[in-house]
Amino acid sequence: SSDLDKMASLIPWNQIRTNTVNFFMRRNQGELWKTLTSVSKPGMKKGRKATRQTPRPLLRYYRIGASPMKVQFPGLNAPIDYEATSADLLHIVEQTEDEIKEGQMAMRNDLAEKAGKKRRHQKEKLHPLERGFSGTQIMGQRLGPPPPTDSDTFDDFESYCLDVKRTANMTRVFGRVHTMAALVVTGNGRGLAGYAVGKAPLHRTSTAVVNAMKMASRKLFYVQLLEDRTIHQDFYAECRNTRIFAERKPAGYGVVCHPRLIKICQAIGIKDIYVKVEGSTKNYLALTHAFVTGLLNQETFQQVAERKGLHVVEMDPSRHFLPEKIASPIMTPLKAEDELQSFDRLNLDDFYGEGRYPLKKPRQAPFYANLESHLEAEWRKHPFRNHEKVMHRLLADEVVPRWTRDARAAWGERESELALAGVKPLITGIGLSHWAPKKED
Repeated sequence: SSDLDKMASLIPWNQIRTNTVNFFMRRNQGELWKTLTSVSKPGMKKGRKATRQTPRPLLRYYRIGASPMKVQFPGLNAPIDYEATSADLLHIVEQTEDEIKEGQMAMRNDLAEKAGKKRRHQKEKLHPLERGFSGTQIMGQRLGPPPPTDSDTFDDFESYCLDVKRTANMTRVFGRVHTMAALVVTGNGRGLAGYAVGKAPLHRTSTAVVNAMKMASRKLFYVQLLEDRTIHQDFYAECRNTRIFAERKPAGYGVVCHPRLIKICQAIGIKDIYVKVEGSTKNYLALTHAFVTGLLNQETFQQVAERKGLHVVEMDPSRHFLPEKIASPIMTPLKAEDELQSFDRLNLDDFYGEGRYPLKKPRQAPFYANLESHLEAEWRKHPFRNHEKVMHRLLADEVVPRWTRDARAAWGERESELALAGVKPLITGIGLSHWAPKKED
């Protein structure tokens, strides 16, 4: 009994440590995950951030003691009771039906909530006519009018983003500094337009676009169009390794050119044009500068007449190339015939193209072009090569009411009777240079 009394007297003096501190208790969940997911700045430049796993909220899916039987572990999911005996440290209680259903639906509810958040952050779907050059990218989309400056507003203007790229500048203090550069063109569709390049810090694309819109609204130029739809004459322009050949087209032709040039034509108001681009087609700033330079260097017909002292004559194929005078000098005296030089008789297309013409590659012959069977078939069709033209001519001249066998047979009999009667000369045709009457027996 004396030994038991001594042991009982030592129990109150046992040290019970309640402030246990270790590595896992000293750091929270975010700091622990950071040791696995953090990437240095040089590693981010090399793209190593994409290879790191994302932090996972383990406490949402793995809960200590969650099972069909509720188990309480003191110190983990239940408070520590220091006065309890060793038999009362672990408690096991059966779950009710409501608790079982709640545990089964917890994971499903978390996943549904996560999917709902993702759905809210999805980008808005755009109409096919409102999309950019590549899907939902901002390049090629309509951005609306530029922001107003002081008392000037641009309500009737429309802006288009032509290019967004990342640029770098090597500095002595900060090293390689990356920025975002955006090329934007704006215009009112009636000849007044402007373009500029805006810059912003890295990953600030929208800021670069807004800065470019502001700068473009301050750098406007005016392009005088022919009939408010096309250019006055064909021209050639170049910038760096980009070469442009622009051709004037009749009404209703449309805008057939580079996708970036289509947006520039929409901003300026050009409706009918064909532009061939040679050399570099991906340097969009050089492409824009060359096209705008060619437009600004144009001359109206009256300006050409005043500068040359000659009449400007147009020969339109719709009038069978009959000449039509469209401008005459007013302030400059008209040159006489003996005053004309050799360079005064140049064609305007040759003059403004500087002797250059776009490369037009011939159509590649099909693989069967030289086969014997194909050549024989073409030889068999050769005698009938003009039948379609003959059909159009006979129907246009109302010689045959309809292109049917009966109508053609009746016309042939009528022509034969007129030829035999001597009213019309006998048609000799190819292979029939002479005819002789049939001898009677």
